[in-house]
Amino acid sequence: MKLVIGLVGEIGGGKTAVSNHLRDRYSASQHRFSQILMDILDRLHLPHDRELLQNLGHSLRESLGDDVIVKAFEQDLKNEASDIVIIDGIRYWNEVELLRKFKPSVLIYVTAPADVRYGRCKARGEKGESAITFEEFTQNENRETERYVAEIGGKADFKLENTGSLEELLRKVDEIMNQQLS
Repeated sequence: MKLVIGLVGEIGGGKTAVSNHLRDRYSASQHRFSQILMDILDRLHLPHDRELLQNLGHSLRESLGDDVIVKAFEQDLKNEASDIVIIDGIRYWNEVELLRKFKPSVLIYVTAPADVRYGRCKARGEKGESAITFEEFTQNENRETERYVAEIGGKADFKLENTGSLEELLRKVDEIMNQQLS
């Protein structure tokens, strides 16, 4: 039986670090809702910056229905052969509903204070984040794509406060995995 792990969290909270650890240590396959959007941007020869990704996702949901990305993603998950599957970047309730269709499934909320997450984003420089101001960072958190993250996180099976070292975070992940795999 396939274990499906959903990761929810604010920008810079540590979702990708958790996802990469699950891939490397537990041979989990990684999937991101944003991959569909990145594939479209690649085809259009456009960069993967956060604003373009957010706007494209919003436009697709608005013009083709709220479930358009979820339905495509569901097919990808059904075709996945791995025993452990990660859904990195859950942001909407219909994505949680998709996660819960799979048994067993677990939702993990990875979070940290805004100032810590801002520093991480600046350091990694991903999706055009290296030049972002703290004000712009906090404005991004108010965008439509981020609106439900904390609310969904409040309903997660596990909450990981990512305020310490990477090793501490990964130790917490391993504790969760020991519970799930036993």
